[in-house]
Amino acid sequence: MSDVYNKIHYNYEKLSKTEQEVIDFMLQVEDAGKLKLKDIKDSLFISNATIYRACKKLNYATFNELKYAFARLKNEQQFKETDESDFLQILDGIKQDTVVTLEQVDEKNIEQICNCLLESRRIFCIGTGASSEVASEFNRNLKLIDCWTNAYSEECLIERIPQISTKQDVIIMFSVNDQLEKVNKSIIEAKENGTKIITVTNFVSKQLDAISTYTLRAYSSQENHKQLRSLLMLNVMSTLIYETLIIKVPSLS
Repeated sequence: MSDVYNKIHYNYEKLSKTEQEVIDFMLQVEDAGKLKLKDIKDSLFISNATIYRACKKLNYATFNELKYAFARLKNEQQFKETDESDFLQILDGIKQDTVVTLEQVDEKNIEQICNCLLESRRIFCIGTGASSEVASEFNRNLKLIDCWTNAYSEECLIERIPQISTKQDVIIMFSVNDQLEKVNKSIIEAKENGTKIITVTNFVSKQLDAISTYTLRAYSSQENHKQLRSLLMLNVMSTLIYETLIIKVPSLS
């Protein structure tokens, strides 16, 4: 993983919500190396001080130092694009994303998620759009170890979950980005019932963090085919959870 992404990963939780918005903004623009302070201030309606604090918490002395770190990364990526074959780029991209995703896994977090699933009465697996395939596959795997579980990908069905969910149930949501507004509303309503919420999402997505009991982040690639690569990393995370569950179920271990 590049130095700038390393620093973001290991220091992201130290940032305030507003400071996280600064870093999220820089991650999402096409060329962060060309950003000016005014660009961020005008887009997020924040002060220079907030931007400076975000930089310092990532161990960059100044905004320019962080900006140049992004610029160097972009130059390195452009060099690789002209120096390697398309096939080697694909292999390297998948390898790097997988390594970064697995490096950021916290064993205690996986343990808590697995215990939460095994102790639940019912499990609602949610995924919309491309994420629905990951949710569906995870749902099938849970059935193999005799969990009460169903997969939900349609908004009209997800909206019904708060009507039946209780504090004995768990929702596990897979998402390569922030969910639709109606889906988020349903998740919040379910949490008000006491339902535990597990989200498996990408690196920069934070909208659901505030309502999640547990969050597991996969790395969100900044390369081409970002969504497809992120979807693959969600599959990596779901497989990790399932393999850990198998160890915890005495009849299967």
